[in-house]
Amino acid sequence: MNNRMMTLKKLAELSNFSVSTVSKALTDNPEISKPTKNKIKKLAELYNYIPNITAKNLKEQKTRNIGVIIPNILAHFFAKVLVGIEKEASKQGYHIITCISDESYDKEVKSIEMLANGSVDGLIISISKGTFIKKNYKHIQSIIDRGLPVIQFDRVIDEIITDKIVIDDFKSSYNATTTLIDSSCKNLAFVTPIHNTSVGTRRLQGFQKAINKASNIESSKLFVIDDYKIFAKDFQGYLQSDTIDGVLASDELSAICAMNLIIGLGLKVPEDISVIGFTDGILSENSNPPLTTVNQHGQELGLLAVKQLVNRINQNSEEYKTTIMNTSLIKRKSTCK
Repeated sequence: MNNRMMTLKKLAELSNFSVSTVSKALTDNPEISKPTKNKIKKLAELYNYIPNITAKNLKEQKTRNIGVIIPNILAHFFAKVLVGIEKEASKQGYHIITCISDESYDKEVKSIEMLANGSVDGLIISISKGTFIKKNYKHIQSIIDRGLPVIQFDRVIDEIITDKIVIDDFKSSYNATTTLIDSSCKNLAFVTPIHNTSVGTRRLQGFQKAINKASNIESSKLFVIDDYKIFAKDFQGYLQSDTIDGVLASDELSAICAMNLIIGLGLKVPEDISVIGFTDGILSENSNPPLTTVNQHGQELGLLAVKQLVNRINQNSEEYKTTIMNTSLIKRKSTCK
């Protein structure tokens, strides 16, 4: 018999059990004895029975889909988070639908409208730079008011009450800056393309706190990247006219870019200038020299985000909570001992 013709009702008739018993046996319900389960499962395998997932989801009033919105896919951190999300979602019996806002408020709004229109049971989101700049959060608050569970991660909006998963960006940046200072750096630069976001702000605050606390700092400089071509010109000019011996970048790409510009001017990393960046990705491992980085443990964050969201979908959670994950500094050859 063709598996397209096999239904739960026909399987019940063949096995001489009720539809309810067959359904429970196939889902390993403890109410059904092991011999009965084995008999029904063997019969289902014989006839290539495939459960009607759509019908099951309709009955449970669930899509078994989780929506994910990230600012970009090129950043290694978000790629690792997606790996964790997909792994745990699959384990929990969910599929993921991923949208990329490309740092755009408008794209983020359209993605939320599409996903929240009955396509998903819950949403995991990292807020775009455009939304932080615009400071308009109605598109997110509206779906929460409609009852859709939402988990914010990494870049979060404090005013919107949801479960949140973040790293301690302030502490991580403070510790990384202190590492540069302890290696005798006295003229430091902070490089960031995400200055308008929650994480960018906290990382800058951590950098500034470490600078203010240290007694041997002679100068510090902030480089905000809106355009990498302009940054390259400004940073090269700064390197040629000022003494700089340490760089902290708020993301991996900026750290690699800064290091390449330093080396391009004939300076040595770390002998002349030490460099640290956030996110431990492929670029960091394979740069020359390998980059010292703050590991944000993206995959673990993704796993936790799904677990919290599924608990919220199943209404197993009550009070909203913010989970702060630890980071670790991976020391490589871009910093002095």
